[in-house]
Amino acid sequence: MDKKTVIAIVLSIAILFAWDYFVLKPQRLKNVKPQTTKELPVKENPSPLIPESETVAQASPVAPDTAQEEFIVTNTPLFEAKWSTKGARLISMKLKKYNEFAQKPNPSITELVKRMFDKEASKVKSSELVQAINTPMPGVFLTGGASDENLIFNASKTGTISIDKDAFALSFDTRISDGITLRKTFTIDPGTYFIGYKNTIINSSDKARSLGINVVQKVSYPVDGQLSKTTFNGPALLNGKHLEEFKLSKIKEPGQFRPFTGNIKWFGYEDTYFLNVIVPITAPEASVNISRLDNTYIASSYSQQYEVQPGKTIEQDLGMYIGPKEYNSLKLYSKYGLNTALSFGFFDIVAKPMLISMNWINRYVGSYGWTIIILTFIIKLILYPLSLKSFKSMKGLQKIQPLMKEIQEKYKDDRQRQNQELMKLYKDHKINPMGGCLPLLLQIPILFALYRVFQSAIELRQTPFHIVGTWLPDLSAPDPYLITPLLMGASWFIQQKMTPTPGDAMQQKIMMFMPLIFTFMFLTFPSGLVIYWLISNILSIIQQVYINRVTE
Repeated sequence: MDKKTVIAIVLSIAILFAWDYFVLKPQRLKNVKPQTTKELPVKENPSPLIPESETVAQASPVAPDTAQEEFIVTNTPLFEAKWSTKGARLISMKLKKYNEFAQKPNPSITELVKRMFDKEASKVKSSELVQAINTPMPGVFLTGGASDENLIFNASKTGTISIDKDAFALSFDTRISDGITLRKTFTIDPGTYFIGYKNTIINSSDKARSLGINVVQKVSYPVDGQLSKTTFNGPALLNGKHLEEFKLSKIKEPGQFRPFTGNIKWFGYEDTYFLNVIVPITAPEASVNISRLDNTYIASSYSQQYEVQPGKTIEQDLGMYIGPKEYNSLKLYSKYGLNTALSFGFFDIVAKPMLISMNWINRYVGSYGWTIIILTFIIKLILYPLSLKSFKSMKGLQKIQPLMKEIQEKYKDDRQRQNQELMKLYKDHKINPMGGCLPLLLQIPILFALYRVFQSAIELRQTPFHIVGTWLPDLSAPDPYLITPLLMGASWFIQQKMTPTPGDAMQQKIMMFMPLIFTFMFLTFPSGLVIYWLISNILSIIQQVYINRVTE
């Protein structure tokens, strides 16, 4: 392989990583233009939570109930959810399989919903959804200002409920306004993070009611809160087939909001690893407003209009997914588009198969560290024919090196003739000068895809690699001991010394610097990715030794 080509490819890898880090990630954080049926600019001041209704007989809010607030706890193998009869809202959601922090001695369970008072919320550092989703949800507002916020509901069940086998329905009833009863029903499935959610409006009055039902999630995102700089963290929604990830800097002023209209599949909040969204089951044409309420809170409001005749009942079918952005969990609800929340960007088409393969291998070996090593073996095995072809090409180039130098010297003042003679030389010796690039060209998208997977797949979050005790504490984080990147650099250097080296002395010196440059780059990469590249280099060295023997 031509040295210039190798240098160009290696530099391309470095540029691609730099491009991803400094350009693509900031772009992913930017809000793309919403695909609304009627695109509107960011608006100020009007209240986005309660839409105006032009029809008569608006609901009159009743006075807050003075009954005592009660709590219901539902336990499943996956989570512990705590509900309050005040507003019939979820006030706590703890995921039993995920710790908030990897470091001991404080491996507290991840709590995706947490009721806090405003003063506490203003101090929240919104670096993760774990800390951001901290208010009761969901809230329901009706046309005319009626809200469930301070109403005490009658619960169908109280106390602590264990749900191990069959789905369980928990319902809450209250009179939300004159002649209007609101019933919230939550169906909890012990095997998933998806909770069925239904709002039922019962009109027991003698008048028709035109009601706008607004389902609201209110989340603390302080204006000065530091969000993740590497992955998206904030409001998101799926509008038709288009994923909207909304940048909070566009609604920094209280009262500003951004409307989205269309076929809303889901809306809510996401970060690198977790998702907290509401899913309209029937998904009719509806609207979602993302609004800045004050310096602390952001609200996402989903609005639908209903006409309820006297003595009639209407139902609004929804669902809630509050859990990890785990591939298998999200795939169960692909009919609602939840799987789109897991995206690896430009290399998604390669990254998803890689993640699926890793999950499949991990089912049998029970260790993602060994899974990475096995996957590396498989990739190297698949690429072996190309590696062999590459090596033969490079050996051929090495043999004709003296002839190439003669041509370059002879036609140094005639570049066109020089190229013609070189091409003739390649043809006479049946050498493809680009043959050596093929394995590397295939490795680049694989490397990038794995980079994205190790950076944002929850399957690898806080996952240790056990060899002697815990060798690496977290495969999604850099190696704290710097062992793997240094070994990777050393293996790269050895591999390069074994590679045929046609070309001039300056090019060879540049190539020798490449392992050093990439070692510094890999110091900050997820340790899982470094293991992949380290094992790949070791296997390349073994391949090199084997090919040398069979080709001599």
